[in-house]
Amino acid sequence: MTRRASELARWALASLVGMSPGVGAPLHAQTLAARVSAAHDSAVTFHFTARRGVCGDGQHFMRMGASYHGNWSSEQRSRPCEAGPVQVRLTMRDGDVTRVETWAGPLRTREGRDLGQVSATESAAYLLGVAARGSAGASAKAILPAILADSAATWPALLTIARDTATRSHATRQESMFWLSRFAASAVAGRRELFDDGSDARDAEGPEDLKRHAVFVLSQLPHRSGVPALLDIARSNPDLKVRGQALFWLGQSGDPRAIALFESVLRA
Repeated sequence: MTRRASELARWALASLVGMSPGVGAPLHAQTLAARVSAAHDSAVTFHFTARRGVCGDGQHFMRMGASYHGNWSSEQRSRPCEAGPVQVRLTMRDGDVTRVETWAGPLRTREGRDLGQVSATESAAYLLGVAARGSAGASAKAILPAILADSAATWPALLTIARDTATRSHATRQESMFWLSRFAASAVAGRRELFDDGSDARDAEGPEDLKRHAVFVLSQLPHRSGVPALLDIARSNPDLKVRGQALFWLGQSGDPRAIALFESVLRA
């Protein structure tokens, strides 16, 4: 294992279990990092159990609750969205990850060395390490598969990534904030599952529409001038859907005050 890959694995494990990064991780927790690093200048694939509410066709699209990722055309709509594992392919150069690709649903044979099934928590730990310390080309893309891993507590590591203005790109920090907003909205709504089917689509017509539109207008004000009002709405509005909408737009804002709110909600 290269020194950089070892540091990635140790940081990610520490973030997931709340250890100090200086404490040595158990050998079994570094197995995936060692196997990936051995690929050097080729590609590797592995798969792991997905969160509840995740499905896909294994190639073109994934569905996460009511949200879609990938190519969702009229042609794809006729294809079944099958529950199945998350499959990841990492492209390597000199032992470092340079590209991350993600699929869900039926497993497919892909170019690269197949490492087989890996535990979801170990996979999330390794991928969060790539997000936190990896190259710009792979960092942001490593977050989605980590989020999709079943039973992995990823939001503490996302907080660290979102606050890292020194080494992380805007795209990586933005991706972290987006998922933090989703975790916070789930916590506010009292949902046990991050991907609650239909939770983002049940938009009844009426006064709630006007409230959500007002939240949207606040999110579009220049120079983040609407952020203080969005923070107030996200903290205390009696309508949980409106609070969720405010949290969503705060996740798009890139404002550090939003990160502090997400943390307070998730640690409550």
